[in-house]
Amino acid sequence: MPLCRRDLLKAAGLGLIGPALPSSQLRAQAAGQPHVAIIGAGMAGLAAARQLAENGLRVTVLEARDRIGGRLWTDRSLGVPLDLGASWIHGTRGNPITTLARDLSQPLYEWDYEDAEIVDLTGHQGRLESSLYELEEALEDLASLSADRADGQSVRDAVVHLRKDRRFAQLSDVEVDALLVFLVEQEYAADSGALALAAMDEGGAFGGEDAILPQGYDRLAYGLAEGLDVRTESPVETVAYSASGVSLHSSGQTLEADYALVTVPLGVLKAGGVAFSPALPGRKRSAIDALGMGLLNKVYLSFAEPLPNLDSLNVIRISDRPQAFPFWINLTEPAGAPVLGVLNAGSFAHELEGLAPADRVDAAYNALKSMAGDDVPALKGGLSTAWASDPQALGSYSFLPAGADPDERKHLAAPVAGRVFFAGEATSSDYPATVHGAWLTGQDAARALLKVLR
Repeated sequence: MPLCRRDLLKAAGLGLIGPALPSSQLRAQAAGQPHVAIIGAGMAGLAAARQLAENGLRVTVLEARDRIGGRLWTDRSLGVPLDLGASWIHGTRGNPITTLARDLSQPLYEWDYEDAEIVDLTGHQGRLESSLYELEEALEDLASLSADRADGQSVRDAVVHLRKDRRFAQLSDVEVDALLVFLVEQEYAADSGALALAAMDEGGAFGGEDAILPQGYDRLAYGLAEGLDVRTESPVETVAYSASGVSLHSSGQTLEADYALVTVPLGVLKAGGVAFSPALPGRKRSAIDALGMGLLNKVYLSFAEPLPNLDSLNVIRISDRPQAFPFWINLTEPAGAPVLGVLNAGSFAHELEGLAPADRVDAAYNALKSMAGDDVPALKGGLSTAWASDPQALGSYSFLPAGADPDERKHLAAPVAGRVFFAGEATSSDYPATVHGAWLTGQDAARALLKVLR
C-alpha cells in the first residue's frame, strides 16, 4: 500500500521524520518522463529514488515490508530507540551518511572502541590483550598477499599457517578463536573458516571515528522518503524485461515501467525471492551464488536501574565458547536509560535463531551474569533479532567467501539488457556491508540510468 500522508503524519508523531533535506525540492515530474520502478526502500533504493526524482523522472518505490528502511530498523518498544539492523556510521569524516544525518538534524554520538573492558572467563586476559594487535597486523599482511595471488585462502587457513610457524604458539585454541571472533567474525558476520582472507583487504574506509544515532537510524530513511512515491506492503515476485520496458508482478497486480532498479538484499537474490523473465544471465547468477550472506544478530537487555560497576562503552566477553555473547555495548549514556546490547555473529548467531525470542533474552541475561555476578539488576525487558529467518533479508549483510573473486561484486552490480539495474551493499566493491556502501551504490545506479537516457 502507498506510504500516504496519513503514514507520514504517523511517522512524524513517532518522531521519525526530522526537517526536510535542503535538496528536497523535487522537480515536477513532466508528462512523458521515463518511469523507474525501484524494488526495495532501504538506503540504496531511497538514495537512487531521490536522485532520480530530483532529475524529474517518475519514480515508484515498491517495498515488501510494512515499513521503510530495509536493514535499517529501529525498535522503540523498550522506551528508547534501539537499532536492530545497522547501528554505526563507520568512519564519520567525509562519509555521506554523516552529511545526511546533519542535513536531517540528527545528532551523532561518537563511539569510543578504546573505552573497553575485557572479561576473560578463561583466565588468560593479559596474554590475549598483548596478542590482539600482533595477530591483526599479521592477518592484514597475509590478506594483501592472498588478494594479489587470488589463492582462495580463508582466514582460518591463515591462522593455521601462522601457528605452524610457531607464531602465537603460546595461545590455546580457545584463545585464538576468541581473538578471531573479535577481530574478524564480528566485523564480517561470518565464521573465520568461511571468510576469504582476501576479504580483509577488500574495499576502503572513511576516516574519523564511528558514531551511532541516538534517536534511531531509521530517521534517515524516513527523512529521505519524504515526498517520494513509496508503496509499502508491495512485494515484487517477478521482473519481466524486454527492449521496450519492464513489468513488475506482485499478488496479481502489474506495474509497468521503463526501467527497474533492484536493491533487495543478497540473501533474497540467492534464494530466488525475485524471479526474472527472461532469467538473469549466467554471469550475474554466478555472482549471486558466489557471494556469501553473513549473519549478525543482536540481543538487547533493558534494566530498571543502572548496572553497578559498569562504566565502559564496550565489554568483550571471552568464554570457553568464544562465539557466544562476545561483544557487549553499553547504551546507557546515549540512550539515557540502562540498556545493554550484545552482538553475535556467524554460527552462533544461527544457533540463537533456533531459540524462541524469550529464550534468547534469557541466554544473554545469563551470559551477563557470568561476567558481572548475581548483583545484576532484574531484567525489565529484552528483544532480539533473527535476520536469517527474515524473508525480506535472509541474513544481515554480504561477505566474500573463501575461494570467491572480489570482482563478483562488480558482476552483481552490472545492469542487464539496459533495463534492469542493481544496487545495494553487496554490489559495492569499495564499501561492502555498510550503510554508506548501500547509499553510494544507489547513487551510482541512478547516475548510470540517467546516462542511458542522455
